[in-house]
Amino acid sequence: MILLINPRTSKPSDVHSPFFREPNLGLLYLAAILDLNNIPVEILDLEQFIDLNEDELEKLIQDRIIDYNIFGITSLTNTFHLAINIARIIKNYDRNSFVILGGPHVSFMYEDILYHDKKTENLIDFICIGEAENSFIKLVKILISQILNKKSLNYSEKQLQTVDGIAYYNSKGLLCVNQAIDEINLKNLPLPARYKLSQENYYYTVANIIVNRGCPNQCSFCSRQNLFKNTRIRSVQSILEEIRDIQSLQTYTHINFYDNVNINKEFFRNFCNMFIENKITIHWGCELRVDTISTEDARLLRESGCQLVATGIESANELVLKNNFKYQDPEKVKSGIINLKKYNIAIQAYFVLGLPSETDQSFIQTIEFIKSLPFDENDDLNYFVATPYPGSRLWDEKEYFDIHIFENDFRKYDCNHIIFTTKDLNKRKLEELYLKAKEIELQYHRSN
Repeated sequence: MILLINPRTSKPSDVHSPFFREPNLGLLYLAAILDLNNIPVEILDLEQFIDLNEDELEKLIQDRIIDYNIFGITSLTNTFHLAINIARIIKNYDRNSFVILGGPHVSFMYEDILYHDKKTENLIDFICIGEAENSFIKLVKILISQILNKKSLNYSEKQLQTVDGIAYYNSKGLLCVNQAIDEINLKNLPLPARYKLSQENYYYTVANIIVNRGCPNQCSFCSRQNLFKNTRIRSVQSILEEIRDIQSLQTYTHINFYDNVNINKEFFRNFCNMFIENKITIHWGCELRVDTISTEDARLLRESGCQLVATGIESANELVLKNNFKYQDPEKVKSGIINLKKYNIAIQAYFVLGLPSETDQSFIQTIEFIKSLPFDENDDLNYFVATPYPGSRLWDEKEYFDIHIFENDFRKYDCNHIIFTTKDLNKRKLEELYLKAKEIELQYHRSN
């Protein structure tokens, strides 16, 4: 009855990477909740059909949607157009099908999206705002009842008003927005339904585990703190259960843990000791703040089996960091990296070009900083373009940051296109610096 769809965003060449992207956890959580409620649900993860061309992919979608009448589609900002195209295929097949969109982009842009859709194609029935584990199951139950009783949409409108965390147009053509009131209690979430992923084509070998939701930091370029108002950390026991579940599937060889696993020092140490005490041997990596990593922390990471650490360094200029609310001391960053390299832990370092306050001089300072770091052939570096994602402070407070967003094509919001200019850097200058940044990136490209 219900099909959850993840658009394909990777290029065919990406599948050959040893760290090819992980499954979409949002859909896996929703599938698990529906399954626990005995509601038939399947997942169509188009990332698993990486070798199909566009025509073959569209034919696959057309074939798979036949047996379903409720569809949940997720997307990011730069993949929203793909979600809309999937919705179009669904509605062209059956206008009476229900299309529900979710994900960070629609969570912040729901009003504009629904208004535009209402004026054009009428492809979207509902949008789930923010964390959807509660809203989606309640909405689905209402829609199933409506379908089974062969009732019209206005029959369920009083019930729809009770569902927090959804946006839609009612039968009178009025926009209804039911903001979410309660945050998801992570203790109540089931394990993601990885067993629902297809094994008939490409299957994932890299799993991802979310250890927390929310972030105490206020970085200008991130929407996490707006998507999740408060930081919540899972119990180590629940994470251990998920690791064992992943191992039982016998297809995964690596696990990545998100987001910063060292937001809380006590959690970090308990997390690392979990691997040691339970003799967990699967390869794993994690995201963390490197500026707080001591020699002891690095030793503990190595002893627990950590293979790779990903960290956002962004810039080596303190003014750029401070003005973008990334409170991080570059010297402490260097110290943390030195400590990690003492224990031969590979590093994936992220830098951002073009943040407000960036200048020629700050860029040169960052490049010199990179050259001073003890990176080796096992490390990798990515230089991204600052991108004002909806929900981020750069998007919401562009006047405060004195930036001019000139690019309105969301397909280009992928951290590889220049989206805005600042009072210090025009588009031509940013393009020049980006070419230099990419040259630096190539010099620190891991040899896989």
